[in-house]
Amino acid sequence: MKLDSERLISQFMEQDHSCFHIEEVYHEFPEVSRGAIRELLSDMANRGKISRLKEGLYVIIPLGETSSIYIPEWHQLTKHLVESAEYYIGYYSALQIHNLITQPSLKQQIVVSKQQKKSKLKIRRIEFQFIYHNKDHFFGSKKIWINKFDKVLCSDLEKTIIDCLFKPEYAGGIVEIAKAIYESKENLDFGKLLNYTIQFKSQSVIKRLGYLLELLDIRTDITNSLLTLRSNSYATLDTELPKEGKRLSRWKILKNIDEETIKSALYT
Repeated sequence: MKLDSERLISQFMEQDHSCFHIEEVYHEFPEVSRGAIRELLSDMANRGKISRLKEGLYVIIPLGETSSIYIPEWHQLTKHLVESAEYYIGYYSALQIHNLITQPSLKQQIVVSKQQKKSKLKIRRIEFQFIYHNKDHFFGSKKIWINKFDKVLCSDLEKTIIDCLFKPEYAGGIVEIAKAIYESKENLDFGKLLNYTIQFKSQSVIKRLGYLLELLDIRTDITNSLLTLRSNSYATLDTELPKEGKRLSRWKILKNIDEETIKSALYT
């Protein structure tokens, strides 16, 4: 049977795959030459039936949509972009999924278990950023609802906080993280938060977390545990700002942002 655009689209839509890779087409239609498949995909793209998102990756264009501007739901697209790596949505994007930010971003941050060929990829107006985590830091994800019908793989609430404390520059800075901790304090599992901190093995996370818990007057037993875990070297509070300011010996924190700046942001 000849392969045409209708047959190809039907094959993937029946599998509920609106996105597909050229290798999947080769696999689904082994009787068709690779040259013929490439020619068909090129023709379909020219006619607006499909759109090429990146090398080898295509999306089927829904009726009524324009191929030159259409992009699938960002979070759902994530799983198609990683290259043979485990992944989860993290950092600022995870804060957004957990409803802990007020400023939406046109960037999707994806934590991956393997380095990607490109650390950033722009599709239409959306930038996808791939952030590598080693095996000690790659854990704490789960499927989370993003609407009434779909779930995506995202860091859970506690791991989102840990990741953001590790690299504040990927989460909008320490002020944004402080707001997230404060707003989620009733929902946080502090025992899990401590266990994650220990598993993560990062002194900067220990010190920033302990400092913020006390600054925000969040009373929890884990604060004393964090004190026993912290080393004597100093960690900068906000990685987006210059390494200058007062030193807080209790948490071995270099306070390069004023405490009132953090506290005042909680109510804005």
